Amino acid sequence: MTPISALAILFCIYAVSELIAQKTKAIFSTVLSIAILLLAGFWSGILPRTLIDDAQITGFGNIIAGLLIVSLGTTIDFAELRRQWKVVVTALCGVCGAVAAIVLIGRPFIGSEMAIAGAPIFAGGSAATLIMTSTLKEMNLTTAATFCIVLYVTQKFIGVPIASLLLRRTAKLIRDDAVLVEQYSTLQEDNAAAHHGPLHLPKCCERPSMYLAKLAVVAVIAYYASKLTGGAVHYFVMCLIMGAVFFALGFLDKSILGKTQASSLITFFVTILIFSNLAQTTPEQVLSVLPALLTAAACGVFGTMAAALLCAKLLRIPISLAAAYGISCTFGFPTTMLIPQEVSEAFGRNEKEKKAILNFLLPKMLTAGFVTVTIVSVLIAGAAVKML
Repeated sequence: MTPISALAILFCIYAVSELIAQKTKAIFSTVLSIAILLLAGFWSGILPRTLIDDAQITGFGNIIAGLLIVSLGTTIDFAELRRQWKVVVTALCGVCGAVAAIVLIGRPFIGSEMAIAGAPIFAGGSAATLIMTSTLKEMNLTTAATFCIVLYVTQKFIGVPIASLLLRRTAKLIRDDAVLVEQYSTLQEDNAAAHHGPLHLPKCCERPSMYLAKLAVVAVIAYYASKLTGGAVHYFVMCLIMGAVFFALGFLDKSILGKTQASSLITFFVTILIFSNLAQTTPEQVLSVLPALLTAAACGVFGTMAAALLCAKLLRIPISLAAAYGISCTFGFPTTMLIPQEVSEAFGRNEKEKKAILNFLLPKMLTAGFVTVTIVSVLIAGAAVKML
Protein backbone atom coordinates (compact mmCIF):
# COMPACT_ATOMS: atom_id res chain seq x y z
CA MET A 1 0.00 0.00 0.00
CA THR A 2 1.25 3.48 -0.80
CA PRO A 3 2.30 5.62 2.19
CA ILE A 4 -0.33 8.29 1.53
CA SER A 5 -3.11 5.69 1.27
CA ALA A 6 -2.05 4.03 4.52
CA LEU A 7 -1.81 7.41 6.25
CA ALA A 8 -5.27 8.39 4.98
CA ILE A 9 -6.78 5.19 6.38
CA LEU A 10 -5.17 5.78 9.77
CA PHE A 11 -6.38 9.39 9.81
CA CYS A 12 -9.93 8.14 9.10
CA ILE A 13 -9.71 5.50 11.85
CA TYR A 14 -8.47 8.15 14.28
CA ALA A 15 -11.25 10.57 13.30
CA VAL A 16 -13.97 7.91 13.61
CA SER A 17 -12.57 6.84 16.99
CA GLU A 18 -12.68 10.41 18.28
CA LEU A 19 -16.27 10.71 17.07
CA ILE A 20 -17.18 7.46 18.86
CA ALA A 21 -15.59 8.78 22.05
CA GLN A 22 -17.54 12.01 21.78
CA LYS A 23 -20.88 10.33 21.06
CA THR A 24 -20.48 7.74 23.84
CA LYS A 25 -19.29 10.35 26.35
CA ALA A 26 -15.89 8.61 26.60
CA ILE A 27 -17.34 5.18 27.49
CA PHE A 28 -15.58 3.98 24.34
CA SER A 29 -12.45 6.10 24.43
CA THR A 30 -10.47 7.05 21.35
CA VAL A 31 -7.67 4.60 22.10
CA LEU A 32 -10.08 1.72 22.74
CA SER A 33 -11.97 2.44 19.51
CA ILE A 34 -8.71 2.61 17.54
CA ALA A 35 -7.63 -0.76 18.92
CA ILE A 36 -10.97 -2.39 18.06
CA LEU A 37 -11.06 -0.98 14.53
CA LEU A 38 -7.45 -1.96 13.81
CA LEU A 39 -7.87 -5.49 15.16
CA ALA A 40 -11.09 -5.95 13.20
CA GLY A 41 -9.34 -4.72 10.08
CA PHE A 42 -6.22 -6.85 10.54
CA TRP A 43 -8.07 -10.04 11.47
CA SER A 44 -10.65 -9.74 8.69
CA GLY A 45 -7.99 -9.02 6.09
CA ILE A 46 -9.59 -5.71 5.15
CA LEU A 47 -6.50 -3.89 6.36
CA PRO A 48 -2.98 -5.09 5.49
CA ARG A 49 -0.86 -5.94 8.52
CA THR A 50 1.79 -3.63 7.11
CA LEU A 51 -0.58 -0.65 7.34
CA ILE A 52 1.27 1.21 10.10
CA ASP A 53 4.67 0.47 8.56
CA ASP A 54 3.40 1.53 5.12
CA ALA A 55 2.34 4.87 6.59
CA GLN A 56 5.89 5.24 7.95
CA ILE A 57 4.49 5.95 11.39
CA THR A 58 7.07 3.96 13.33
CA GLY A 59 10.18 5.95 12.45
CA PHE A 60 8.63 9.41 12.67
CA GLY A 61 6.46 8.47 15.63
CA ASN A 62 9.46 7.39 17.70
CA ILE A 63 11.21 10.67 16.90
CA ILE A 64 8.26 12.94 17.53
CA ALA A 65 7.29 11.11 20.75
CA GLY A 66 10.25 12.77 22.45
CA LEU A 67 8.76 16.21 21.86
CA LEU A 68 5.42 15.09 23.21
CA ILE A 69 6.95 13.64 26.37
CA VAL A 70 9.10 16.74 26.93
CA SER A 71 5.88 18.77 26.83
CA LEU A 72 4.35 16.24 29.20
CA GLY A 73 7.10 17.08 31.70
CA THR A 74 5.95 20.71 31.74
CA THR A 75 2.51 19.67 33.01
CA ILE A 76 3.96 18.24 36.22
CA ASP A 77 6.27 20.71 37.93
CA PHE A 78 8.13 19.92 41.13
CA ALA A 79 5.65 21.80 43.27
CA GLU A 80 2.89 19.75 41.67
CA LEU A 81 4.73 16.51 42.43
CA ARG A 82 4.89 17.46 46.09
CA ARG A 83 1.19 18.22 46.04
CA GLN A 84 0.48 14.90 44.29
CA TRP A 85 2.00 12.67 46.97
CA LYS A 86 -1.36 10.95 47.48
CA VAL A 87 -1.42 10.06 43.78
CA VAL A 88 2.08 8.57 43.99
CA VAL A 89 1.24 6.48 47.07
CA THR A 90 -2.11 5.31 45.67
CA ALA A 91 -0.70 4.41 42.25
CA LEU A 92 2.16 2.49 43.85
CA CYS A 93 -0.20 0.59 46.14
CA GLY A 94 -2.52 -0.19 43.21
CA VAL A 95 0.30 -1.74 41.17
CA CYS A 96 1.59 -3.72 44.13
CA GLY A 97 -1.92 -4.98 44.83
CA ALA A 98 -2.33 -6.12 41.22
CA VAL A 99 1.03 -7.91 41.16
CA ALA A 100 0.40 -9.59 44.51
CA ALA A 101 -3.04 -10.80 43.39
CA ILE A 102 -1.73 -12.23 40.09
CA VAL A 103 1.18 -14.05 41.75
CA LEU A 104 -0.61 -15.27 44.88
CA ILE A 105 -4.17 -15.86 43.66
CA GLY A 106 -3.49 -16.59 39.99
CA ARG A 107 -0.56 -18.99 40.44
CA PRO A 108 -2.65 -22.07 41.36
CA PHE A 109 -4.79 -21.60 38.25
CA ILE A 110 -2.30 -20.58 35.56
CA GLY A 111 0.97 -21.91 36.92
CA SER A 112 4.01 -20.27 38.47
CA GLU A 113 5.70 -19.31 35.19
CA MET A 114 2.63 -17.63 33.73
CA ALA A 115 1.83 -15.76 36.94
CA ILE A 116 5.35 -14.47 37.48
CA ALA A 117 5.74 -13.56 33.80
CA GLY A 118 2.35 -11.87 33.54
CA ALA A 119 2.51 -9.74 36.70
CA PRO A 120 5.08 -7.20 35.39
CA ILE A 121 3.22 -6.95 32.07
CA PHE A 122 -0.04 -6.04 33.81
CA ALA A 123 1.94 -3.57 35.93
CA GLY A 124 3.42 -1.67 33.02
CA GLY A 125 4.25 -1.17 29.38
CA SER A 126 6.76 -1.87 26.67
CA ALA A 127 9.94 -1.79 28.78
CA ALA A 128 8.64 -4.46 31.16
CA THR A 129 7.35 -6.50 28.21
CA LEU A 130 10.73 -6.38 26.50
CA ILE A 131 12.54 -7.50 29.66
CA MET A 132 10.18 -10.44 30.22
CA THR A 133 9.84 -11.69 26.65
CA SER A 134 13.58 -11.64 25.96
CA THR A 135 14.25 -13.61 29.15
CA LEU A 136 11.47 -16.12 28.48
CA LYS A 137 12.70 -16.75 24.95
CA GLU A 138 16.23 -17.38 26.25
CA MET A 139 14.72 -19.95 28.65
CA ASN A 140 12.66 -21.53 25.82
CA LEU A 141 9.41 -20.70 27.62
CA THR A 142 7.59 -19.99 24.36
CA THR A 143 4.04 -20.20 25.70
CA ALA A 144 4.80 -17.81 28.54
CA ALA A 145 6.43 -15.39 26.08
CA THR A 146 3.34 -15.48 23.84
CA PHE A 147 1.17 -14.92 26.89
CA CYS A 148 3.18 -11.80 27.78
CA ILE A 149 2.83 -10.37 24.28
CA VAL A 150 -0.92 -11.02 24.14
CA LEU A 151 -1.44 -9.59 27.64
CA TYR A 152 0.53 -6.49 26.72
CA VAL A 153 -1.47 -5.97 23.52
CA THR A 154 -4.87 -6.65 25.07
CA GLN A 155 -4.53 -5.11 28.52
CA LYS A 156 -5.58 -1.73 27.13
CA PHE A 157 -9.00 -3.31 26.56
CA ILE A 158 -9.08 -4.01 30.30
CA GLY A 159 -7.83 -0.76 31.71
CA VAL A 160 -9.13 1.88 29.31
CA PRO A 161 -12.89 1.29 29.75
CA ILE A 162 -12.47 0.90 33.51
CA ALA A 163 -10.48 4.13 33.80
CA SER A 164 -12.89 5.96 31.51
CA LEU A 165 -15.88 4.93 33.62
CA LEU A 166 -14.10 5.82 36.86
CA LEU A 167 -13.02 9.26 35.62
CA ARG A 168 -16.51 9.94 34.26
CA ARG A 169 -17.81 9.53 37.80
CA THR A 170 -15.13 11.86 39.16
CA ALA A 171 -15.83 14.40 36.40
CA LYS A 172 -19.47 14.62 37.50
CA LEU A 173 -18.38 15.35 41.08
CA ILE A 174 -16.07 18.12 39.90
CA ARG A 175 -18.63 19.60 37.51
CA ASP A 176 -21.29 19.78 40.21
CA ASP A 177 -18.97 21.40 42.77
CA ALA A 178 -18.89 25.16 42.11
CA VAL A 179 -15.88 25.67 44.38
CA LEU A 180 -13.77 23.10 42.51
CA VAL A 181 -14.84 24.48 39.14
CA GLU A 182 -13.80 27.99 40.17
CA GLN A 183 -10.52 26.79 41.66
CA TYR A 184 -9.36 24.54 38.81
CA SER A 185 -10.70 26.50 35.85
CA THR A 186 -8.07 29.21 36.43
CA LEU A 187 -5.31 27.03 37.89
CA GLN A 188 -3.33 26.47 34.72
CA GLU A 189 -3.36 30.08 33.60
CA ASP A 190 -2.35 31.32 37.03
CA ASN A 191 0.58 28.92 37.21
CA ALA A 192 1.74 29.79 33.72
CA ALA A 193 1.46 33.53 34.26
CA ALA A 194 3.39 33.46 37.53
CA HIS A 195 6.26 31.29 36.30
CA HIS A 196 9.51 32.96 35.17
CA GLY A 197 12.79 31.09 35.56
CA PRO A 198 16.38 32.10 34.77
CA LEU A 199 16.13 30.72 31.20
CA HIS A 200 12.86 32.45 30.38
CA LEU A 201 13.02 33.92 26.86
CA PRO A 202 11.64 37.36 25.88
CA LYS A 203 8.12 37.84 24.60
CA CYS A 204 9.28 38.04 20.97
CA CYS A 205 10.04 34.31 21.16
CA GLU A 206 6.43 33.41 21.90
CA ARG A 207 5.65 31.89 18.50
CA PRO A 208 4.68 28.36 17.37
CA SER A 209 7.95 27.82 15.51
CA MET A 210 9.96 28.81 18.60
CA TYR A 211 7.91 26.51 20.82
CA LEU A 212 8.68 23.59 18.49
CA ALA A 213 12.36 24.54 18.42
CA LYS A 214 12.56 24.64 22.22
CA LEU A 215 10.88 21.24 22.50
CA ALA A 216 13.33 19.79 19.99
CA VAL A 217 16.36 21.27 21.77
CA VAL A 218 15.29 19.79 25.11
CA ALA A 219 14.59 16.42 23.45
CA VAL A 220 18.16 16.42 22.08
CA ILE A 221 19.53 17.22 25.53
CA ALA A 222 17.44 14.36 26.94
CA TYR A 223 18.79 11.98 24.29
CA TYR A 224 22.43 12.64 25.16
CA ALA A 225 21.70 12.67 28.88
CA SER A 226 20.20 9.20 28.50
CA LYS A 227 23.33 8.12 26.62
CA LEU A 228 25.49 9.35 29.51
CA THR A 229 23.66 6.96 31.84
CA GLY A 230 24.58 4.05 29.58
CA GLY A 231 20.92 3.47 28.85
CA ALA A 232 20.07 2.98 32.55
CA VAL A 233 17.58 5.83 32.18
CA HIS A 234 15.45 5.39 29.08
CA TYR A 235 15.34 8.24 26.57
CA PHE A 236 11.61 8.80 27.06
CA VAL A 237 12.02 8.86 30.84
CA MET A 238 14.81 11.42 30.43
CA CYS A 239 12.53 13.49 28.16
CA LEU A 240 9.98 13.64 30.95
CA ILE A 241 12.63 14.60 33.50
CA MET A 242 14.20 17.24 31.26
CA GLY A 243 10.78 18.65 30.43
CA ALA A 244 10.16 19.20 34.15
CA VAL A 245 13.66 20.61 34.71
CA PHE A 246 13.56 23.08 31.83
CA PHE A 247 10.04 24.12 32.80
CA ALA A 248 11.34 24.89 36.28
CA LEU A 249 14.16 26.91 34.70
CA GLY A 250 11.67 28.91 32.66
CA PHE A 251 12.92 27.75 29.24
CA LEU A 252 9.71 25.81 28.50
CA ASP A 253 6.17 27.07 28.93
CA LYS A 254 3.56 25.06 30.76
CA SER A 255 1.70 22.69 28.38
CA ILE A 256 3.87 24.05 25.59
CA LEU A 257 2.73 21.50 22.99
CA GLY A 258 -0.69 23.12 22.75
CA LYS A 259 0.96 26.39 21.70
CA THR A 260 2.80 24.85 18.74
CA GLN A 261 -0.37 24.56 16.59
CA ALA A 262 0.84 21.02 15.83
CA SER A 263 -0.34 19.21 18.96
CA SER A 264 -3.14 17.28 17.22
CA LEU A 265 -0.84 15.93 14.52
CA ILE A 266 1.88 14.98 16.99
CA THR A 267 -0.65 13.28 19.26
CA PHE A 268 -1.98 11.32 16.28
CA PHE A 269 1.45 9.93 15.38
CA VAL A 270 2.27 8.92 18.93
CA THR A 271 -1.16 7.37 19.52
CA ILE A 272 -0.99 5.23 16.38
CA LEU A 273 2.56 4.22 17.28
CA ILE A 274 1.45 2.49 20.48
CA PHE A 275 -0.83 0.20 18.46
CA SER A 276 1.88 -1.05 16.10
CA ASN A 277 2.02 -4.38 17.97
CA LEU A 278 -1.59 -5.14 17.05
CA ALA A 279 -0.52 -6.01 13.51
CA GLN A 280 1.35 -9.07 14.79
CA THR A 281 -1.46 -10.44 16.95
CA THR A 282 -3.57 -13.31 15.58
CA PRO A 283 -6.85 -14.79 16.87
CA GLU A 284 -5.05 -18.12 17.40
CA GLN A 285 -2.51 -16.47 19.70
CA VAL A 286 -5.22 -14.89 21.78
CA LEU A 287 -7.24 -18.12 22.04
CA SER A 288 -4.27 -20.27 23.08
CA VAL A 289 -3.58 -18.18 26.17
CA LEU A 290 -7.12 -16.94 26.78
CA PRO A 291 -7.66 -18.80 30.10
CA ALA A 292 -4.41 -17.44 31.54
CA LEU A 293 -5.17 -14.00 30.11
CA LEU A 294 -8.60 -13.83 31.74
CA THR A 295 -7.27 -15.11 35.06
CA ALA A 296 -4.41 -12.62 35.16
CA ALA A 297 -6.72 -9.78 34.17
CA ALA A 298 -9.32 -10.66 36.80
CA CYS A 299 -6.69 -11.02 39.54
CA GLY A 300 -4.97 -7.80 38.49
CA VAL A 301 -8.16 -5.77 38.51
CA PHE A 302 -9.20 -7.30 41.84
CA GLY A 303 -5.84 -6.49 43.42
CA THR A 304 -5.90 -2.95 42.09
CA MET A 305 -9.42 -2.30 43.35
CA ALA A 306 -8.68 -3.79 46.78
CA ALA A 307 -5.60 -1.57 47.18
CA ALA A 308 -7.54 1.45 45.88
CA LEU A 309 -10.31 0.88 48.41
CA LEU A 310 -7.77 0.79 51.23
CA CYS A 311 -5.97 3.93 50.01
CA ALA A 312 -9.25 5.77 49.47
CA LYS A 313 -10.21 5.21 53.09
CA LEU A 314 -6.80 6.01 54.55
CA LEU A 315 -6.04 9.03 52.34
CA ARG A 316 -9.64 10.25 52.10
CA ILE A 317 -9.90 10.43 48.32
CA PRO A 318 -12.77 9.21 46.10
CA ILE A 319 -12.59 5.45 45.45
CA SER A 320 -13.19 6.06 41.74
CA LEU A 321 -10.14 8.32 41.56
CA ALA A 322 -7.95 5.95 43.60
CA ALA A 323 -8.87 3.02 41.37
CA ALA A 324 -8.16 5.06 38.23
CA TYR A 325 -4.66 5.82 39.51
CA GLY A 326 -3.92 2.14 40.00
CA ILE A 327 -5.46 0.88 36.75
CA SER A 328 -3.35 3.39 34.78
CA CYS A 329 -0.65 0.70 34.78
CA THR A 330 -2.54 -1.14 32.03
CA PHE A 331 -2.21 1.64 29.48
CA GLY A 332 0.18 4.40 30.58
CA PHE A 333 1.06 7.41 28.43
CA PRO A 334 -0.32 8.82 26.13
CA THR A 335 -3.63 7.27 27.19
CA THR A 336 -3.26 8.89 30.62
CA MET A 337 -3.36 12.17 28.72
CA LEU A 338 -6.09 11.28 26.24
CA ILE A 339 -8.75 9.93 28.62
CA PRO A 340 -8.89 13.05 30.85
CA GLN A 341 -9.13 15.17 27.69
CA GLU A 342 -12.03 13.09 26.37
CA VAL A 343 -13.84 13.02 29.71
CA SER A 344 -13.52 16.78 30.16
CA GLU A 345 -14.92 17.38 26.67
CA ALA A 346 -17.78 14.96 27.28
CA PHE A 347 -18.86 16.20 30.71
CA GLY A 348 -18.03 19.90 30.75
CA ARG A 349 -21.15 21.88 29.88
CA ASN A 350 -19.11 24.97 29.07
CA GLU A 351 -15.46 25.90 28.58
CA LYS A 352 -14.96 26.78 32.23
CA GLU A 353 -16.18 23.37 33.42
CA LYS A 354 -14.17 21.56 30.74
CA LYS A 355 -11.02 23.38 31.80
CA ALA A 356 -11.66 22.69 35.48
CA ILE A 357 -12.20 18.96 34.90
CA LEU A 358 -9.08 18.71 32.72
CA ASN A 359 -6.89 20.69 35.14
CA PHE A 360 -8.06 18.48 38.00
CA LEU A 361 -7.67 15.10 36.30
CA LEU A 362 -4.75 15.50 33.90
CA PRO A 363 -1.83 16.11 36.30
CA LYS A 364 -3.04 13.32 38.57
CA MET A 365 -3.39 10.74 35.81
CA LEU A 366 -0.05 11.73 34.26
CA THR A 367 1.63 11.32 37.64
CA ALA A 368 -0.07 7.97 38.20
CA GLY A 369 0.96 6.68 34.78
CA PHE A 370 4.52 7.87 35.29
CA VAL A 371 4.76 6.04 38.64
CA THR A 372 3.16 2.79 37.46
CA VAL A 373 4.39 2.29 33.89
CA THR A 374 7.68 4.14 33.79
CA ILE A 375 9.18 3.29 37.17
CA VAL A 376 7.46 0.50 39.08
CA SER A 377 6.83 -1.92 36.22
CA VAL A 378 10.51 -2.01 35.23
CA LEU A 379 11.57 -2.68 38.81
CA ILE A 380 8.98 -5.44 39.10
CA ALA A 381 10.13 -6.98 35.81
CA GLY A 382 13.72 -7.02 37.04
CA ALA A 383 12.65 -8.84 40.19
CA ALA A 384 10.39 -11.25 38.29
CA VAL A 385 13.22 -12.34 35.97
CA LYS A 386 15.17 -13.59 38.99
CA MET A 387 12.15 -15.58 40.20
CA LEU A 388 11.67 -17.57 36.97
